[in-house]
Amino acid sequence: MNRLRRLETFARAGWLARGIVYCLLACIALTSAGASDATPQGVFRSVLDMPGGSILLILLALGLAFYGAYRLYGAALDSEGKGSDTKGVAIRIGYGASGLAHFVLAWAAARLPAGHAGGQGNREEEAAGMLLELPLGGTLLGAIGLGFLAAALHQATKAWTTDFMKGVSREAPAWVVPVGRAGLAARAIVFAIIGYSLVRAGWFGNAGEVKGLGGALSALTEHAALYIPVAAGLFLFGIHSVVEARWRRIRDEDVVQRMKSVAR
Repeated sequence: MNRLRRLETFARAGWLARGIVYCLLACIALTSAGASDATPQGVFRSVLDMPGGSILLILLALGLAFYGAYRLYGAALDSEGKGSDTKGVAIRIGYGASGLAHFVLAWAAARLPAGHAGGQGNREEEAAGMLLELPLGGTLLGAIGLGFLAAALHQATKAWTTDFMKGVSREAPAWVVPVGRAGLAARAIVFAIIGYSLVRAGWFGNAGEVKGLGGALSALTEHAALYIPVAAGLFLFGIHSVVEARWRRIRDEDVVQRMKSVAR
């Protein structure tokens, strides 16, 4: 029980779950299933079809929820020391958004074993359509797109500078660097496509412009010279997440006690 209160447990379980999702997603994209099913939902359905799939999916959902909790904790209490200046706040907001997104993924994964498959339509397009119906919905959608473009730039910068290695133990093997660079570069491309689609959707007021992860990969299928490296890069990003689960330096603190001390 005490171990479940440690920040390190949340982080390592979460990175491992994220790594598994990205590796399976890339495998789907590179096989006959194709890009159209290369989505987190497609991954969850594939896991469910495996022997013992229900148990595996629940464990995967738990890991994703742990990662979401870790990111929200980092956003609220600045566990990674990003600070309270403009850059630090922006990074922590990104952590918070990532945390919420992973909770949504965990919920989607946990529902499948109970038979709640959900619709097979374009959920991103449906959500964008609802947003566009709100006052200034197009502006908000465009702002979310700009956030994805900023995230893409951040990923690309980390890939170029190898800044991602600052938090990795020196005990990690040398191959971690090229794997991390390739994975982050591929993720940057996907984020850029998603962000561009959101900006266009907000500008033209057309929810049909919105692309999720599967849509972003589908947009590359006509360019095999780019599609295959990006899909393979997403697999390497999954390996990079597993590397972080093993060799990331994490502040090992009691989550409950830290939250209690802040609340006083």
